[in-house]
Amino acid sequence: MGPDGKERRRLKRVVKRVPIRFEAGGLRGQGHIKNMTKEGLFIRSHLLPEPETRVRIEISTKDGSKVEVDGQVRWTTAQLGDVSAPPGFGVMITARTPEFLELFESLLVG
Repeated sequence: MGPDGKERRRLKRVVKRVPIRFEAGGLRGQGHIKNMTKEGLFIRSHLLPEPETRVRIEISTKDGSKVEVDGQVRWTTAQLGDVSAPPGFGVMITARTPEFLELFESLLVG
């Protein structure tokens, strides 16, 4: 949000806690999505891949199915220098699948 209290983000964000697993380089971890857009995700995880690393994310849905999406780590909370912030990282999605878009739309209305 801007100083005037108005939302400045270009894309609608869905704020949902959705479990995930990820692989980035040699790192394998798990966490959860804190928020998402059609173009990116913010993932809470204690394991933080390096920025610019390619990442494959497996999203677990409520019905037990899995949705995979590929992306690139853009930033991590470690870069903020605030050790009190819960750890996590931002991902730019590089390949949106129909399954991901369907999941996004279902979370948007659900």
